[in-house]
Amino acid sequence: MKRLGRAYRAVRVATSLSCLPLLVEEALLLHMDHEEPGINQDLPYLLLWLVSKYEHIMMRIVNYLATHDWMYRFEFARRIMDFMSRRMMSFVNGEILTLDEVREMLGSIFEGGHTVAIGTCPCRRALNMLSDDVPNNTDMVIGLWAEDYLRHYPGLYHRIDQAEAEELVKSFNRHGLMHQLYGFQSREGAAYVLCNCDSEVCIPLRAQKARGYQSFRKGRSQAIVDEAVCLGVEECGACLLRCPFDARVVDRGKGVVKQDMCFGCGLCVSTCRGKATGLERKRGAKLIYARRLVS
Repeated sequence: MKRLGRAYRAVRVATSLSCLPLLVEEALLLHMDHEEPGINQDLPYLLLWLVSKYEHIMMRIVNYLATHDWMYRFEFARRIMDFMSRRMMSFVNGEILTLDEVREMLGSIFEGGHTVAIGTCPCRRALNMLSDDVPNNTDMVIGLWAEDYLRHYPGLYHRIDQAEAEELVKSFNRHGLMHQLYGFQSREGAAYVLCNCDSEVCIPLRAQKARGYQSFRKGRSQAIVDEAVCLGVEECGACLLRCPFDARVVDRGKGVVKQDMCFGCGLCVSTCRGKATGLERKRGAKLIYARRLVS
C-alpha cells in the first residue's frame, strides 16, 4: 500500500509537471517580449521565475522519477511518465557542443553585451553530491537568466567576464565535463544556459540512459579513429574513460567508436595520446540554440 501511495503521489507530480509547458504557453500576459541579436530569450516571465528559483528542486523530482524502477511496474504510471517526458523534452532540451564551438559562442555572447554568470551545478545541488576532485561551479547562465540567477542566488552565482569564461570552459574540458547548451521549443537562438556536465551526476544524462528520454540532441560532429595510429587501450585507453555516452569500446585492443552512440562532444579527442581520434562534421547537421552564435 505504501508503494501504491508513493506511485499515486509521483503520478500527480508528473501530471502537474507535464502541464507546465501548456501553462507557460498560455501565460501570454506575462510575456517578456524580449529578443536581442544572437539570443532569443522571448519567454514568459513565469517560466523564468520558476526555473531560476526552483531548478534544483525540479531536477530532484526528475531524478526520482527516472531512477526508481518500481514505479514503472505500474502501466498507468509508466504511461504518465512517458507522456510527461515527451512534453517536457519537446519544450526544454539541449544540444551538445565541442570546446571550440563553446569558445566561439561565448565570444558572440560577450560581443552582444549579454550577462554571463557561473554557479553551482543544479544537479549537484539536487543530489547533494559536491565534489573534491572536479569543479562544482559549472552552471553558466546567460542573458536575462543570468540576471535572475544572480538576484535569487547571490551566494551561489557570480558574474564573469570573457577571459574568466574562457579559462573556465577549458578547465571543465580538461576535467572531462561535457558541454551542452539548453534552450526552448527548438527555437533558433533560444539559449539560456551552458551546462558543463559531469556524467556521474548529470540528471538529464541519467534520465536519457535509464529511460531513453531525449534530454539533449547530438552535436554537429562525430568522433572518428585512425586505428593504425591508435596506441591501444593497454598503453592509453583514455577515450574509454572520457566518453560520457559509452560510445567508445574495445575492438582488437583499440578504442573504437560506436557511431550510433556518439554525440560528438569531443572529450575523447583532447586526451588521445596517439592523436588517433578526431572530429568529423556530419553532413547536414545543424545547431539550433547556438545557431546565431556559432558559425
